[in-house]
Amino acid sequence: MSFGFRNLAITICAVAAIVQINIAAHADETPKVNVLSVRRGFDNGEHNAFTDLCRFGDKYYLAFRTCPDGHMVHPTSSIIIQSSDDTKTWKTVHQFSVPKRDVRDPHFLVFKDKLFVYTGAWYCGDTSPKNYKMDDHLGYAAWSDDGENWHSPVMLEGTYGHYIWRAAAHGDKAYLCGRRKREFAKTTTRAERDPLIESAMLESDDGLIYRKKALFQTTNGDETAFLFEDDGSVLAVARSGSKLNAQLCRSQPPYEKWDRTNFDRYIGGPLVAKWGDRYLVAGRKTIGPAVTALYWLVDGQLHEFAELPSGGDNSYPGFVALSDTRGFVSYYSSHEKDADGKSITAIYFADLEIEE
Repeated sequence: MSFGFRNLAITICAVAAIVQINIAAHADETPKVNVLSVRRGFDNGEHNAFTDLCRFGDKYYLAFRTCPDGHMVHPTSSIIIQSSDDTKTWKTVHQFSVPKRDVRDPHFLVFKDKLFVYTGAWYCGDTSPKNYKMDDHLGYAAWSDDGENWHSPVMLEGTYGHYIWRAAAHGDKAYLCGRRKREFAKTTTRAERDPLIESAMLESDDGLIYRKKALFQTTNGDETAFLFEDDGSVLAVARSGSKLNAQLCRSQPPYEKWDRTNFDRYIGGPLVAKWGDRYLVAGRKTIGPAVTALYWLVDGQLHEFAELPSGGDNSYPGFVALSDTRGFVSYYSSHEKDADGKSITAIYFADLEIEE
């Protein structure tokens, strides 16, 4: 199944000029960034959300979830994977679902010459459940050797009871964030559950069979993005449960000891990536109305440089560096309405440029 993109341009320079944030502090480290354009990239009338981006071979790839029944847990959900030569025109190369399960939060991993797409999967049964259990959670994967021919869905061994999230690789190992309840404790409310959530770094030799490598959050664990340096050290931007401030987590091989510091804000659906020699962080900001915000990470501190047009149900960005000065962001948002005045939840793209 293939969906055509509606390149509905929201030309920022025509509405409010180019977005420019000039941060005085650390001016040499946090340069001006221009948001050149923002456009709605995909809208099929369903709930479209939870994006990721990557480059594989000579193409760019986008993954997101689509569901006719909305944001919550539904067995009607599916994952769409699209490719592009130039980030302007996209085509669907694969779409998959898992029977009796809700799929969401797809994330890419380029590992051992393969392109993997990982998704978490709540157990639903035949209908959309009002109550669902993390203990029944399971990870699944699609993968491809060439980006055109895909295998899926395949259950990820070692992920039962884990809500998997972003992946990363270093050397000959792949790593996943997997959230789980401590000792798979039985809980009845979210307030009871969240403090018992621990975040595990899961490790794999082949990208399909995982085992626990380390615990990096032992309480209020949540969505986490890993970034490995050349020497094997890792930094992670971790959302915290119970609406606590996000954390910056660091470790050295063999990842037995972790340093954790709190940011000054909550970050929903966090992203961390290298852009040239700088560190980019993005995610949902909840200081005021919820919006998708972009930051430089310098010396453990966040320096905001843009708020993207967004609102309501939004965030979960993806990012690819097109060069040391050009960047491309995907995210989702529900800030627009259709011709009948009904809110839509669509996929958006933003083109970024560092001002030299």
